[in-house]
Amino acid sequence: MFSNPQIGDILTDDTIMFYELSDDTQSRLLDFAGVQHPSDKFWDVLPVAYIYQSKTHMSQDEINDEALLQLGII
Repeated sequence: MFSNPQIGDILTDDTIMFYELSDDTQSRLLDFAGVQHPSDKFWDVLPVAYIYQSKTHMSQDEINDEALLQLGII
């Protein structure tokens, strides 16, 4: 759906960015927040969630669930 990695991004492995979420989770998150675009909540530049483990060891479902849990959606 939305993919907005910026040239020169220096992101640490302890954040989950909106564009890293699956299309279904992106849609769910936008619907929940009542917005049309991630920039309406600054999710195009700010992390949607923080994690305390390496994303390289997480599946896409785990990344999606972690973001939804931290935002109070599930």
